[in-house]
Amino acid sequence: MKKLLIVLLPLLLVACGNPKVTRTNYNLLDVGMHYSEVKHMLGEPDWCDDFDRPNECRWGSEDKYIEVNFAARRVVNTSSAGL
Repeated sequence: MKKLLIVLLPLLLVACGNPKVTRTNYNLLDVGMHYSEVKHMLGEPDWCDDFDRPNECRWGSEDKYIEVNFAARRVVNTSSAGL
């Protein structure tokens, strides 16, 4: 039983997704916010084009996500799906 739980727990966590990827948090994003503010609000991004100096990052999954574009580590554009 313990082995089954060890196998299923990561799958359940992935299925649940990032609980911070919500319409409310998306609406709180503003142009000009610093990357660190966005990261504090949404947690670690699930994907970035460059983790050292990101220009584009995504939080969530293919079906439900928040995507943020940065210039000089400041928000310049946002988009979302499935919220």
